Order: sequence, then structure tokens, then C-alpha cells
Amino acid sequence: MRGATVADRPRGAADRTLHLLKLIVSGPSQFPLSELGERARLPASTVHRLLQALLRAGLVERGPGLSYRAGRELHRIASQLVARFDLTRSARPLLEQLAADWHETAVLCAYSPASRRAVIADVAMTPQPLRFSVEKDAAMELSWGSMGRAILAFLTPGEIEAVLREAKAGPLSGRPRPLRTEMHEELAQVRRVGFARYFNPALDLSGIAAPVFGVNGTVLGCIGVTMTTGRYRQHEQDDLATAVVDAACKISALAHEAGE
Repeated sequence: MRGATVADRPRGAADRTLHLLKLIVSGPSQFPLSELGERARLPASTVHRLLQALLRAGLVERGPGLSYRAGRELHRIASQLVARFDLTRSARPLLEQLAADWHETAVLCAYSPASRRAVIADVAMTPQPLRFSVEKDAAMELSWGSMGRAILAFLTPGEIEAVLREAKAGPLSGRPRPLRTEMHEELAQVRRVGFARYFNPALDLSGIAAPVFGVNGTVLGCIGVTMTTGRYRQHEQDDLATAVVDAACKISALAHEAGE
């Protein structure tokens, strides 16, 4: 998104605040105050003052160093808007069924087109004592993991390119994003089979996820399971993938019935 021109630069405090929010959700995941001020064509002092109000509201959070990022409250609001047919309530029985059948953590993610990120909307935790912590309302980058790529693979080509341009190091592994050609091959494979896999022995983390669709093929989010790599090897992977895809299809059917 290009910075505002002199002609369309917002004038009042409310207009400036809304303008900053639009730049925040359409820009990089983290940004320094100076960069936001440059994009907004506003003085640094004005941007700093407006950011303090957004910080108090939870719409913006402080990132590493002197950077800022979209806050959890903003992600929560976005996820609620995306899931107007109450995606969380509709998916809850299926999450619980997956967790009960497979004894692994089942996760529902809602996709926010405005930020091009996913938000963890609901979690059914595994009874296993060894498990990966999954926190509701946390934001997820789409370039990483089974849940992110289960969503990313089914976005429009333009959205995919925008996400890949912004992708940096993996949030957990710290590794750089795979080459663009490799990513496109992986996403094509996800589209062919209908689900995404993640397997990382170094982090002892694995997962399988499938997309959830609304009307006209709109991607609402995904549903998946996450587990340790040791337990991943013990499962009948094809059966687990089938169960995840089946749950995603059932949620998609409910969305279609609601007209979302």
C-alpha cells in the first residue's frame, strides 16, 4: 500500500488513527515508528501519539527492540469479522472429536484477509502430558507450518505473492523461507491432496491441516492437529489426514448453509 499523498492525507485525529490501522494491517508484520510515519506521511510525533492510544486499546503491541506490530485485540476482531457465521461455535464439536479420537491437540484457525495472517480461534488440547503449547488469539504467519500453508495454498495468486514477499525467517525455527519455486511446488501439492503436512524433528513438532471454505470458495481458515514428531510417526498418517479433511469439509458445509 502506497503512502498517502498531500491531497488525501487524513486531517482529524480519528481519520489519522483509522489511516494508521489500515497501513498496519496491510504492511509488514513488524515495523518501526519511523517507517509507519513515512508511509502515512505524518510527523513522527503525531504517529507516536496515535500509537499510544492504539497500544492502550490492544490494537497494537510492541515488538522486538523499538518496533511495533498488530495487537491481539485487532487480530481477535478481525477473526470475528471473518467468522460471522460463528466459525468457532460451529467447529467446536469437530475439534473435540478430533482431539478425542486421536489424542492430539486440534486447532481451528480463522483467516484475516486484511492482515493476510491467521488467528488461532479455538483449541481442543490433547490429554498427552508432552504437548506443544497453542494459545488462542495468537497470530500465525501463513508461510509456515501445516495450518498456515493449508490456508495459503488456496488463496488467490496475488494474495500468495503478497504473503511470500513479506515472509522472513520462520517464527519457531528461525530458518529462512524456502525458495519461491520450492514454495509454489509445496503449495501445489497441498492443493492436489487437499491438506498440508508439517514435520520438524528439530523442534519436535508436526501437524496436519485442511482448509475451511465459505461460499464461492472463499478461504475462512483451517482445522488441523498438532503433535510431537514421535507421535506423528506412530499415527496412521493417511487415516489422520482423512479425519482432518473430513472435519474441514463438515465445517465448510455449515458455512455454506449459513451463506458465509
